Amino acid sequence: MTQRRNAMLCRAVLAAALIYYLFIAWAVPYSCTDDLQWGMEQGVRWWKYGLLNGRYAGNLCAVLMCHFPPVKVLLMGGCMFAIPVLMAVLMSRGDRERFLPMFLAANGMILLMPPIMWIEVYGWVSGFGNYGVSAAVFLAFLLLVRQAHRKKDRPGARAALLLGWALVMGLFVETLSLLFVGVTLVLGLYSLWDRPLRLPYWASFAGAALAVVLMFSNGVLAELLGQGTALQGLRNLTFPPGSGPLAAGAAILQWYFKKLLPIAFLRGIHIALPMAAIIALGFWNSRLRPLSVLGVLPLGTFFLIWSTEDYETWYHAAAGWLCWGLAFLALAAVRCEPELKIRRLLLFLAAPLALLPLAATTTLGQRFYFLPTLILIMLAMDLAAPLLTTRAGTWAAGLVMVGLMLLWGYRGAETAACTLARSAEISRVAAADEKQLVLPTDRYNRIFWVTRNPWNVEYASYFRQFYGIGEDVTLIFLPDGSDEAWPDYTPEQWESRQEFAPSDDFVSSLPK
Repeated sequence: MTQRRNAMLCRAVLAAALIYYLFIAWAVPYSCTDDLQWGMEQGVRWWKYGLLNGRYAGNLCAVLMCHFPPVKVLLMGGCMFAIPVLMAVLMSRGDRERFLPMFLAANGMILLMPPIMWIEVYGWVSGFGNYGVSAAVFLAFLLLVRQAHRKKDRPGARAALLLGWALVMGLFVETLSLLFVGVTLVLGLYSLWDRPLRLPYWASFAGAALAVVLMFSNGVLAELLGQGTALQGLRNLTFPPGSGPLAAGAAILQWYFKKLLPIAFLRGIHIALPMAAIIALGFWNSRLRPLSVLGVLPLGTFFLIWSTEDYETWYHAAAGWLCWGLAFLALAAVRCEPELKIRRLLLFLAAPLALLPLAATTTLGQRFYFLPTLILIMLAMDLAAPLLTTRAGTWAAGLVMVGLMLLWGYRGAETAACTLARSAEISRVAAADEKQLVLPTDRYNRIFWVTRNPWNVEYASYFRQFYGIGEDVTLIFLPDGSDEAWPDYTPEQWESRQEFAPSDDFVSSLPK
């Protein structure tokens, strides 16, 4: 009876989480940063001819989600839901009693991400197409690999599946494509000692390698390597073009250790907290138990870097390096089966190594830390399983999850209400054939969404096209928070408006 009740509770929790994430996906507004263009013919050309990059799988997701709002809801919401589910399945290792606590913990830790990461992944449709969907695809790949390892049957069918899956997996983000080649190469080398896995694992390597060829055959990469810059300055190398391998490697490593590793602790506790758990619990379950107190170091590093917003001094950077190194040592010190220890260490290494290729360019962003965050959360969950599976641990994880879901859900509801008000006003102005459209804006700029309003004449024209507004209509956007009293607004809000009159010169230059 207890098992049946627990199963019913688990299904109810999963159903509620699925509905929640579908709602969040519906509430996320389209951004003027790329989303509008992906939702027009221009975006189809970007994807078809690889005009921006070689992210054919990720950009296809962006095209579909930005063209068809129902696809946005289903794909975004489905992947948001699938990510904690897959994490829980992987870390529960077939133990049904572990699944629900793992799911609650994974969900809560993911929702602990700071607004700056949220708006770059969950709050940005085309961003999620590359960074959110790719994370779900990678987690599913790990599950497919586990099944192949356990069953060791139907090598041909599994090889075909893993080849295709790895190919798609490698066509989302350039840096992850390189990581996946490394992951599948490790699998291939392992299969040399496990004959039934040779065909499936080397097929996955072939798929990942083919993805890299397709990804890096893009003309933008050639421009970047030849000139040191591409996409009108959006991409820049960290080393002068034409530098020798040693000079380029030194510049890449300097950027990696000076910026990418320590900056992980800048904007939120989402990386520091699971890393602290790994260090504390890893050493606690080893012969070096007194070293478990070092679990406070990642939290202290976060507060140090966050309070000063400085991560480039030697002591800030060194604190970040020490945290990553201690987490690895803690996992190496845990008393467990050698095979489990090796799997944990390899999974952990994927987190910092996912950042290494980023050091070739000066591009920074919290979206790059999304997959490393998920990896650290999984390892922390795994080590914390004895605590999470207790009644108190499960309740604590559930309460944290519910609290964070309510926080993000409230923000999503407010954002969605503003979106509905905008849609109603657009319809009213179109029906009345008015030449001025005034739209309110909610107060969750850079909290739940980013750049839902255009910032110049060019993007104002994209906005008109995307929403079917006449090109002769003047667009007026009221400032953040103006939706609270809409349709009324104050003189101060009117003074702070953004106004975009029609521009014949730009309209005539738009592709038809």
